[in-house]
Amino acid sequence: MDATDFSPFGSAIDGDVSNRKGWTPYPFNEFIFKVQTRCNINCTYCYVYNMGDESWRDQPLSLSPRVAEQAAVRIRDHVRAHGIDGVLVSIHGGEPLLAGVAPIENFVSVVRRVLDGIPVQFSLQTNATLVRSDVARALFDLGVGVGASLDGPEIANRHRVDARGKSSHAAARGGIVELAGQPGLLQGILCVIDIESNPEDVLTHLSSLGAPSLDFLLPHGNWASRPALKQAEQTLGTAAPAPYGKWLAQAFDVWADGGNSIHVRIFDDIIHLLLGGKHSFEGLGLGPARLVVIEADGSIELVDHLGPGHDGAAITGRNVFDHSFDEVLTHPGVICRQIGEQALARECRECIFKSVCGGGLITHRYSPGNGYRNASVYCSDLYYLIAHIKKVLGSRITAARTA
Repeated sequence: MDATDFSPFGSAIDGDVSNRKGWTPYPFNEFIFKVQTRCNINCTYCYVYNMGDESWRDQPLSLSPRVAEQAAVRIRDHVRAHGIDGVLVSIHGGEPLLAGVAPIENFVSVVRRVLDGIPVQFSLQTNATLVRSDVARALFDLGVGVGASLDGPEIANRHRVDARGKSSHAAARGGIVELAGQPGLLQGILCVIDIESNPEDVLTHLSSLGAPSLDFLLPHGNWASRPALKQAEQTLGTAAPAPYGKWLAQAFDVWADGGNSIHVRIFDDIIHLLLGGKHSFEGLGLGPARLVVIEADGSIELVDHLGPGHDGAAITGRNVFDHSFDEVLTHPGVICRQIGEQALARECRECIFKSVCGGGLITHRYSPGNGYRNASVYCSDLYYLIAHIKKVLGSRITAARTA
């Protein structure tokens, strides 16, 4: 770490330093609400409940209408101040359907009323185990797009168990089928990679469930708490073993060769960025992150998957009752996710794939001694995958030109 670095996020992202360089923050356009703070299943890899972050215990069980209304007022003020075209309101948990659909209906009603005249898109992320036909229909009628979480067939879903340690696969799969039965309701599936699973089996299973898209997520880990098959890694950087990169590359080949109509976000984003695109999901590229989290008690926090890194990693010290969202924009944890290359470690700034990888998800860069000024613990995996996709893409472009 440079001698001038004084926080886990690094001095280069201090608000005053950045502003003196002529940089101004990008306003938020996605607001994630934790409407329920408990969950009905117990995923072993869950960063909220099973990776050492106990902050959820201090939260009320659910987000109240009072918090929803005040947060919506702050969003409305933020939109008007910055001339934002529209916003995304994401409904998360815990499990957001834990108390049924009625609280979701009330929440959406409050937010729509306060944001009247402002284009707003609602989404909800669920484990789908509580979705029945009536729930799916109610969400459809509410106009809320839904994402579901499933890691593949039952064997690949081994980490997504209930409180008694039993598989949640059948219930989740049934819920996803119900969601897919309502036209346009199911927006996508999130799949955390089980490195022991077969990529082709996972892709085939998830593609069969009727979702238009899916995304493969790397299990959360960092240099202090390394993911499976990465614990003994001594070689840093692109030369290190790449088990997750190889898993994803195998999935990519199946996807690219199999005529799948389903979109896979990580593959789509890498192709987009390799072809010169600038923006993607936060885990890739150098585009600015523009999302923020509202906890059930009204606290405004950074992305919650930062929590397991170190104590207070996601805390901003702001809340919707006493602070505007503009007062969060200059927090170091926001700035370092908006200034692109400046926030990256030296080896990342020198990498040929920096504009595609973007250093990887910030959560995966943390180490106790260097904060977030590191390459991702998945550096070698991302490099392997991007290089593989670039090679395949180049071969196909050449073939198309000579055909």
